[in-house]
Formats: sequence, C-alpha cells, structure tokens
Amino acid sequence: MPVFFGLPRELRDMIYMSVIAWSLPRPHRVDTQNHNWRRVVGPDSIQSGEYGCSYSTDTIPGTCANLLACSRQVNLELTEAIERAKRKGLLVAKLNCIADNESMHAFSWLSLPIVTNKPCEREEKYGLFPTWADKILTTPQRMLKLGSRRSTPGLSNSTTTLDNLWIDIRIHGNRTAKWESNQCPPDRTSWAICAALKRLFDGDTLMRPIKATPTPSPSSKNIIIDELVLNVVSPWEPKTTWLPEDYPLDIATYGVVHPRTVAKELLDMWNTIWTSEGFKGTHYHLLLERIKRVKICVDGKIWRVRELGMELERGQAERKRIAMRGIW
Repeated sequence: MPVFFGLPRELRDMIYMSVIAWSLPRPHRVDTQNHNWRRVVGPDSIQSGEYGCSYSTDTIPGTCANLLACSRQVNLELTEAIERAKRKGLLVAKLNCIADNESMHAFSWLSLPIVTNKPCEREEKYGLFPTWADKILTTPQRMLKLGSRRSTPGLSNSTTTLDNLWIDIRIHGNRTAKWESNQCPPDRTSWAICAALKRLFDGDTLMRPIKATPTPSPSSKNIIIDELVLNVVSPWEPKTTWLPEDYPLDIATYGVVHPRTVAKELLDMWNTIWTSEGFKGTHYHLLLERIKRVKICVDGKIWRVRELGMELERGQAERKRIAMRGIW
C-alpha cells in the first residue's frame, strides 16, 4: 500500500477509474451455444414471450467495494473518483443482449457498478453495523445477492437503486429463420427484454451468477432503476440487405430487420404494459413501478424517451382525485 500511495495522484485516479469502469468482454453469437448458457423453453415461457431466451451463468464482474474497505485514504479517493465517474455517465450497469434471427435472445452481464442502498429508518437505527460499514461490506451483494444464504442484518427491507442500466440489443441473423425454432408472436425482442428485467426485479437465479442463493431474500427484490437505456445496435450486414423500416414483423422474407423497426417495437411495448393489454401487459406491469425513465436509442443516439415514473405518478394522482369524488 505505501508503494501505491507513492504514485502521483493522477496515476492513482487513473487506476481508480479503470477499476470503476471495468467490464467483461462482449460475448459472440457462437458463444451462446455452449453449456454456460441456460435456455428457457418451457410452456409458460410461450405465454410470457420469454421462449428461447438464454442467460449466461458466468460470474458477473465484481465491483470496487473491496477496494473501498482497504483504508480511509483509498476510501476517500475512490469515493471521489466514483462521483466523477457518475457525473461523466460512466457509472453504468451493462447488460448485453444478442438477438439472433429475431427468435432467440441471449443475455449476459458485462459490468455492475456500485449501487445505492437505502435502508428504512428503523433498520438504519437498529442495524448491527454502522451505516458506513454496512455500505462497504455489503455493496457487492446488494443487487444480485452474491453472498451467503443468510441475509445481511439491516437490509431486509432496503431498496437498491441502480442509477443507470444500459442494455445493448445486438441484431444478428436473417428474417427467413425467424420461425424455424420459435412459433411465438413476432414482437419477441421487446418481450424478451421485459422477461430479463422482470427476472432481475424478482431476484431470479437466471439473472444472477450460478453460485447465487437459490431463494432470494426480500432485499434482492427491492430494486429501482432510475434510467433504463435500450440501445439497438445496427447489424453488421450491409444496409442493402436491411428490410424497410416499416416492414411488418410477421412476414418472413430474406433480409435483416431494420434497427429502427426494433426501436419502434420497444416503444410500443410500453404502451401495451401501460394499458395492461393481454397477459403480457399485466404480467410485466411491475416494470412501470420499478423503472423511472426509459431511453430508446439506435446506435447510441437517443430516439425516444419515456418518463415512466412521472406518468405513473400522474396516473396515481388522477386515480386518487377520482376516488375522492366517489366515482372510483
């Protein structure tokens, strides 16, 4: 440690930033076919739109929580670096989604930064650990419960806030193979995203490392996402092979789906959930309560923004107003 502190502060800050922004390499399409991926093909998954989704069982990337507990000076300097990274938008949790033939969707974590955890007043007052120690010792376990089977004292009713979750949706394959192994409705990519998010909010084992506890504690379920970015990445195929932007989703023909078509599908999905239309609209209604803002991007450029938290608050306020009038 003395050798580390002997380095200039600029070099130490560079090391801190590399630790904060570190992420796993992006998996390739062929990687999703090995035994490290668990595929969902049960009958219930057809109704929820999750049929054909697969989840990586590799251990997720670690956070800098252990480094925070090294010493007071490291804690101070690293905390300052975390705040700088947050202002620059670098403190982002990254989830990769490979959309293969608009049919199969493979999810894997690339990075998981420090998250904010807010215990209730009673727990903060009577917890066994001081607040600062609790934050340092439990940061890696908070969102995905990587630790022991016993929940950490003082976290049973806490809420974990993820400032930013960025999901890259990478388009692969050809429309001609869309129905070869999947007979679900054509708007599959949007509902695959919903399925992964719901598993995250439910603390499901498929969205956590393979060594995670089989039964998540309540704290792993209380997750709030301030900003969700759904970024559609254009296919590598030449644009001459892309289908028109307004090409119907249910027609199988030679060509690659247009990235803007997928973006529109993701936008329409929120309308379905908001109106609770059909089974999927009701099944994924939880997402409206847990996500405050959604940005739909194409190749990193913002295309549409949906303020879900604000819309939900307005809807609840209107519901209360009608109830007070005795009409509800």
